[in-house]
This record gives sequence, structure tokens and C-alpha cells, in this order.
Amino acid sequence: MTALRTLSLLCLSVALGACSQIDTGNVGVERTLGKVGQEALPPGLYFTLFKTVDEFTAKEVSFSLENLTPKSRDNLTMQDVDIDIYFKTTPASIPTLFVKYQGDVVQHRQVVKDGTADLLVAYSRVQREAREAIYKAIAQMDATTMHTKRAELAESVRTTLQAELDATDKGAFTVTAVKVRNMLTDKAIESAIRQRAETDQAIEKKRKEIDLAKAEAERLIVQAEGEARANQIISASLTPALKEIRLAEIQRDTALAIASKQGNTVLMGGGAAPLVSVGR
Repeated sequence: MTALRTLSLLCLSVALGACSQIDTGNVGVERTLGKVGQEALPPGLYFTLFKTVDEFTAKEVSFSLENLTPKSRDNLTMQDVDIDIYFKTTPASIPTLFVKYQGDVVQHRQVVKDGTADLLVAYSRVQREAREAIYKAIAQMDATTMHTKRAELAESVRTTLQAELDATDKGAFTVTAVKVRNMLTDKAIESAIRQRAETDQAIEKKRKEIDLAKAEAERLIVQAEGEARANQIISASLTPALKEIRLAEIQRDTALAIASKQGNTVLMGGGAAPLVSVGR
């Protein structure tokens, strides 16, 4: 009875030892006598006495590319660029990628701090393409303005990297995010950036002054044109009769103004100019 129990426990231990578990978020790749299965195994428990099941992560993975010194479009070398890349591997593509990149398989813990022993396929290839994408993206931007365009730089790296990965492994990888963590320029570039900012401010100030002067000049022109137009209308509306009446009104106003002073006498003849006697 004891021997039977011992044998049962031994068989159970062997059976349990011949099982492999695939955790949630991972997939398994089956190998039998060196032949790799084409189907990705979903999470679960698998009997592996006569075969091997390797566990690959299909979760989002991030890695950092640091201390990069790419050149910008204006041929200036960046002092230090640090960028984080986030990507995922399509579960169904992992068996094919494992066959294609058998020499490019690392453990998750080798890439991510406090990671697991799960495997990650084609990591070196993704890392290499990411580095190239960063250099290409920065080569399309000016160093003097790059620090104000971090979002544009990150998106350029993401789209370039995604296109390169899809060129040979369509749909196998998804670049989920790119984060520009650090971007330092050398002292010469920083000086150029400050000078450019000061120049831009001076130009903007002059532009505002010119706009104000132009607006004032336009206002004066409009005012002068309006006054000239009004005078033309008044002049055109005066008929000979109205002109005589207006002249008489002017003469009357002048005579009244003079006569209002003590000792002055004004004589008005019909159709004649006023005669003024000024008393002493």
C-alpha cells in the first residue's frame, strides 16, 4: 500500500513537472523535436512531457534609447537625446517571428527593470529600427526650434518606426507611444536659440509699430478724403443765386461785428460793399 502511494505521488510529480503554464497576456510557442508550431498557444496549462512550450510576452514593452547625439537639419549635433519607445507584439505573429528571428530572443527582464523571465522576440531589430527612426526624425528639424516641438518629434519617430517595422513584418508590431524624455543642445546651440528668440521679439515689436503707423496713416487718408469730398459736394451745390446770398451773409456778419464796437459806423448800399467809418 505504501509502495502504491509512493508510486502515485511519483507519477503525479512527473505529470505536474511535465506541465507548462502560459500566463495572461502571454502566448506559448510549441516546439517538438526542433519543429516550431505555427499556432500561438493562448494562456492556460499545457502538458509538455514530449514537447517544449516557450512563453513569450504579448504585453506592451518599453525600452529607452539614451545618450544619442544625432545631427539636426541645420547640421548641428545634439549633445544628449533620450527617448522612450513603447511597443507590442501581435500574439498571432509570434510563432512566425520566432522562426524568423531565432537568434534575436531575450528575456523580458533584460529589457524592463523588474521584468519577468518571459521571452521577447525580435527586440534587437525593434531597437535598431527605433534608433534609425530617431536620427531620421531629428535630421528633419532645426536644433534652434526642436525643443519647442517635442510632440512633433515624438510623432515623427513613431510613424517612421512603424513604417520600417511594417516594411518586412506587416502587422507584427504596434508602436504604441514614443516619449521624448530628454533633449539637450550644446552651448553654441543654446546661444543661437537665445539670439533667435531675441531677434524674433525685436522683429515682432517692429512689426507692431509698423502696423500701428500704417493704421494711423490710413485713418488720416480716409479723413482727408472725406473732408475733400464734403467740400466738393458743398461747392457743387452752390448756384450763382446761393453764392450771392452766401456773400451777403458774410458781408452782414462782418458789418455787425465791426458796428458792435463803440464809435464805428457801417453804411450798406444796395449791391455795394459796406462802408465803414471808424471813430477815433
